[in-house]
Amino acid sequence: MSSANTPKAAQHEHAARFFDSVSGTYKDKYKDRSPFHHYFFNERLEKATRDLDLSNADVLDIGSGTGDLYDHLVQRFPAMRFHATDVSAGMLAQSAVPAERKYTGHAYDHPFATRTFDAIFMLGVTTYLTPEELERNLSFIARSLKPGGVAVITFTNKHALDTWMRALARGPMALFGKKGNVLSSGLKLWMYADGEVRLIMGKHFQLERMDVLNHTVFPFNLLLPGISLAIARRWAKAKGSPAWLRWLSSDLLVRASKGR
Repeated sequence: MSSANTPKAAQHEHAARFFDSVSGTYKDKYKDRSPFHHYFFNERLEKATRDLDLSNADVLDIGSGTGDLYDHLVQRFPAMRFHATDVSAGMLAQSAVPAERKYTGHAYDHPFATRTFDAIFMLGVTTYLTPEELERNLSFIARSLKPGGVAVITFTNKHALDTWMRALARGPMALFGKKGNVLSSGLKLWMYADGEVRLIMGKHFQLERMDVLNHTVFPFNLLLPGISLAIARRWAKAKGSPAWLRWLSSDLLVRASKGR
């Protein structure tokens, strides 16, 4: 079987085509006119970068998309050296990351001038990776962290009510949904339970912290965004990460350091 016909290659090509097709309007999701997406993306950025000092750091963003992590950080840390990779050239074209630090394709394929990094982010990416591709990326991240470096990675929560509701909607959305939506794209998606994330990450890293993200439920977060977001923000004040809150959180965010 040629490499072009492998499941990994097919998923990679499908993801690149899909994100190329939506790249021109993708940044609009972060605007206030889409309250749910504004809340979700900005909550993820805030929790992913909380308490990190990247003042003079080498930073790598895998699956950088339109560069929203860069936009979030550059005003605070103008001296950081930020590198971005994405399988979608269209998404990267919308990014303000300096051209000489943008790379189309897989991070592990690029001969970076900087070989190790103080921080590596992979946000909103694991959902689209085959298990084999996820393992390859995690191995690359583990060997590319400087001593004391940090990896910040998100996973779609398999046991979330939001995930179950989206799974139920995939069939109807594929038939009747608008183009440019993940649920109607035909992309294969991967979700992980809390214990699976800890096991997968534990092979390569020392886990430092796990956060839960987005305490809203599809489709109510789109149909009734004001009510959904008010409830989500109230739930977010719960201390710790109780089991009931994980069930109501669509994503898991892990912060980890280089394994021993």
